[in-house]
Amino acid sequence: MKQVSFKEAMQYWSKPERIVLVTSCDEEGNPFVMTAGWKMRASFKPPMLAIAVGKNRTTHQNISATGEFVVAVPGADLAKEALDCGMPSSNDQDRFELCGFSKKPGSFVKAPLIEKCIASFECKLYGQVDSGDHTVFVGEVKAAWLNEHPKKPLLIVGEEKGYEALAVEGPYRLGIVNT
Repeated sequence: MKQVSFKEAMQYWSKPERIVLVTSCDEEGNPFVMTAGWKMRASFKPPMLAIAVGKNRTTHQNISATGEFVVAVPGADLAKEALDCGMPSSNDQDRFELCGFSKKPGSFVKAPLIEKCIASFECKLYGQVDSGDHTVFVGEVKAAWLNEHPKKPLLIVGEEKGYEALAVEGPYRLGIVNT
């Protein structure tokens, strides 16, 4: 083995990677959505999910203020929309409107579900960990939802064989596994 930079080693580890959409609301109840790649299951009992959110992001402010969020799993039919939600934008831009997302109210949190997503998880903040330029938010799943007509899950993909890129912008490639 040879020692390399963190960035060089990550090229072999970071793709493919499932992505999620994270919805939240500000203190006035205005909804916001962002794309996130850094997420994981954190507990079976009780069920928990963890997401890492940059400290300068609107979603970070919203979760910190309200203590709740939704993790939504986009399918192949939302590739362009997921890419758009992952790009920097001004806070006055309504990404729900930009992407044509239909919002559905959840049962336990004010953050909306996105109707076309494969699955959605309503989360109440359980804890958080400062992790450098991000915060890891751990949410206890209070309700889970499943689309009746799920599509293939969306991934961040590289240029390797076996993947089909559905939306590409700059270095970002969202796609699916070829079958």
